[in-house]
Amino acid sequence: MKQFLIVFSVLVLLLGLIGCGSDNNPVTPPSNNQNNTATTTWNESGGYWSTTVDASSYDNFMYFSFTTKDTVSSGVPKPAADVWDIAFRREVIKLNGGTSTANGGDVVGVDLGVVPFDSVTIDDTIGVQWVEDYIDYFIDNWYNYNTVTHQLSANQYVYSMLDATGEHYVKFRVDSMVGAGIPPDMGTVYLTYYYQDTANSLNLPGPVVQDTVHIGADTGYFDFSSGAQVTPTNPANSLDWDIAFYSYDIMQNSGPNGIGGCAAFLAYGELSDPTAIDSFTVQPAGAPLFPDIPGSALTDWYDYNGDTHQLTSKSHIYLIKTGGHIYKLRLESYYANIGGLPASAHYTFIWKEL
Repeated sequence: MKQFLIVFSVLVLLLGLIGCGSDNNPVTPPSNNQNNTATTTWNESGGYWSTTVDASSYDNFMYFSFTTKDTVSSGVPKPAADVWDIAFRREVIKLNGGTSTANGGDVVGVDLGVVPFDSVTIDDTIGVQWVEDYIDYFIDNWYNYNTVTHQLSANQYVYSMLDATGEHYVKFRVDSMVGAGIPPDMGTVYLTYYYQDTANSLNLPGPVVQDTVHIGADTGYFDFSSGAQVTPTNPANSLDWDIAFYSYDIMQNSGPNGIGGCAAFLAYGELSDPTAIDSFTVQPAGAPLFPDIPGSALTDWYDYNGDTHQLTSKSHIYLIKTGGHIYKLRLESYYANIGGLPASAHYTFIWKEL
C-alpha cells in the first residue's frame, strides 16, 4: 500500500506539472499525518472519493476532515485546514456546527433524500434549508398532541434504559402530567417503573412502583436507583440522576446532557400492547441502546431491523457546507468484514466537492 501511494503521488505530481482540467476534486491522496486512521481512495470511474472510518468506539468520536481526507484532532480551531467537518461514533453522526461545535465550527447540512448521486450538482443547493446541529432526545415518542385543545398527554408507552452507572437496567412509563401548562410548565409527572438492582441483569420482572416528579417550569431530575427526585448541584457532572424533564423534553444522563451512561430502548415495540409494562420482563439480548445524541441533518441516516438488530443505510444524499465549500455525501455501509465476521460502526461513505 505504501509503495502504491508513493507511485500514485509521483503520477499526480507529473500530471500537475503538465496541466490539469477543471475537476475540483484533484486526485491527491489523503495527507500522511499521525492521526491517519481513515482509508480514502479515489474512484476514477465514479468520479468520487470513497472513505472508510472505524467509529466502533463507544466513548470517542472519530473526526474527519474533507480537506485532509482523513481523521483529525478535534482541538484545532477554524479556519485551520485540518479542522474536522463530520464525526462518527457508533450510530451517531454529527457536524462541526450548532450545538456540536466547541471551536467555532460553521458546518451545516441538508438531507436530499434518495436521489442519484451523480445527478446532484451545485444547482441543488439553491433554496435548501441548511440544518445546524441540535440535541436529539431519544425518548421523544412519549406523548400525544390534541389538535383541538393543543394540549399534550402521556401515551404511556413503555421504555427501558440503562441507568447513569451504565450497569443497571430499568423499565419505565410516563403515566400522566397533572397541572401542566404552556411550555415550559410540565406540572407534576407521574411515573411507573421497575429498577433492576443486579448489575448487568437483563431481567425486568417487577413489581413496578409509582412515583412523581414535581417540575413546573423548572427542570426535574429523577434517580431510579434511589427512587427519588433529586437536585444535583452540577447536573452535567453528576451520576446522581438518570432522567430529567424540562419543557416536555425527557433527557437522559449521557451524551450532551451529562457524564452518565444512560441509553434507552423502545420497549413498547416489543409489546402487543405498548403500555403493558408488566409484560416487558426481559431486555432483549443484543438489542441496541440509544443515548441522547447530537442531532444533525444526518441523524436519520439508517433503518433499524428489529429482528436482526442491524442498521442499514437509507442511501440518502446529503449536502454538507463549511465556509465556501459544499460536498455531497452518501453513506454506503455500516459494517466491515473483520476476521470473517461483520463488525459494526465501520462506515464507508462516498463524497465529492461540488
